[in-house]
Amino acid sequence: MNSPEELGQYILKERKNLGLTQKEISEFTDVGRKFILELEKGKTTAQIGKIFEVLKGLGLELHLMKRGDS
Repeated sequence: MNSPEELGQYILKERKNLGLTQKEISEFTDVGRKFILELEKGKTTAQIGKIFEVLKGLGLELHLMKRGDS
């Protein structure tokens, strides 16, 4: 992923695959629903801790690699 928009789309897709609403994710990750909405829309944010809470709540983890590696 190379942008906040791509991350947001991935999170949105995974949430829907799990059959969860933004409100449900908000409740069990203790992250506000508005933040979830903005994250899924790709809004740039410096609140990386909240992003990790959402990923954790969806059963996801973030892996980094150098560009060009696959």
